[in-house]
Amino acid sequence: MKTKNFIKVGVIGCGWITGMYKLASRIIKNTKIVAAADLNINRAIKIAGKKNACIDIEEMYRNEEIDAVYISTPHHLHRPMIKQAFEHGKHVLCEKPVGVSVDDARKIRDLDLQYPDLKLGFNYNYRYDHNCYRLVRAIQGGYLDEIYYANCNLFFSRDESYYERGPWRIKKETAGGGTLLTQGSHMVDIMIWAFGEPKSVIGKIDNKKFKNIEVEDFALGIIEFENGVHAQINDSTFITPPYDKFKEKVELEIFGKKGRCYYRGPWPKSSLTWKGIRKYKIKKDTKGFSHFGRSVKAFGDWVLKDKPYLNTIEESSKALILVSALYKSSETGKKEIIEKL
Repeated sequence: MKTKNFIKVGVIGCGWITGMYKLASRIIKNTKIVAAADLNINRAIKIAGKKNACIDIEEMYRNEEIDAVYISTPHHLHRPMIKQAFEHGKHVLCEKPVGVSVDDARKIRDLDLQYPDLKLGFNYNYRYDHNCYRLVRAIQGGYLDEIYYANCNLFFSRDESYYERGPWRIKKETAGGGTLLTQGSHMVDIMIWAFGEPKSVIGKIDNKKFKNIEVEDFALGIIEFENGVHAQINDSTFITPPYDKFKEKVELEIFGKKGRCYYRGPWPKSSLTWKGIRKYKIKKDTKGFSHFGRSVKAFGDWVLKDKPYLNTIEESSKALILVSALYKSSETGKKEIIEKL
């Protein structure tokens, strides 16, 4: 490590989400982009400047300043690119999901074990939404007492251009799944964090609007957790007209013995309300402008200060494994037991 103040990052994949990463790195103080690689050189230039942009990833790795990489590529590339980064001795922050299959998750976990001195995190940034954080800590602390069940709705608005801009999103082989894995897994991750290990699922996926894609644009699921909590999830990607200019609405309502709570998000419209009980007060875990930026900062602190990061391979794999079980249930028409990593 060449500095104790910030990590120097090479970016792999320079789509729109990387623009958010660049903005976050400018606001926080512990992360600096020093290189970028993308098959479209102009996109790499926008992220790191002409001098530090390249098409070939191996060329980027010849930049000896790089401490870590941020991977924002199609889902099927996550595993080989994490392996490549580890072989070059770099820490990794990878966009979610972990990969396209449970096998991917297990092989990446094995890679992580092979390189104990390198950090590997996944950007399930809802864990760094202050209201998600408060919600989970309250549930874990027994604030609602016994939890009866939860209802999660995810309403996204996408059109054909979403798939035209990223044709890899159409195919099961390259995307791993559709709206449930790409959008919905954020809240699947939060529910697992709040309620603990999932036990079984019943799922139904379909294509309601986009008939020419291999992955789902609509998903329903019932999740049973090991502690007896049940949750239902309703996820779609074709809502017209959109709920707001951000073209998404995410909500989670939890019903317990003492009362109920309601989360509406994500940022910048994140909110949390409690009914039947007083508002739960808990100290914020991280500071920052947005949940995305706080996740980036937390990863930097993990590398620099060894401060625990919430989104490890062990934690982030749980969402992929649960979503994979929902897909399998939709195929078999039966309840499916959740596998372990």
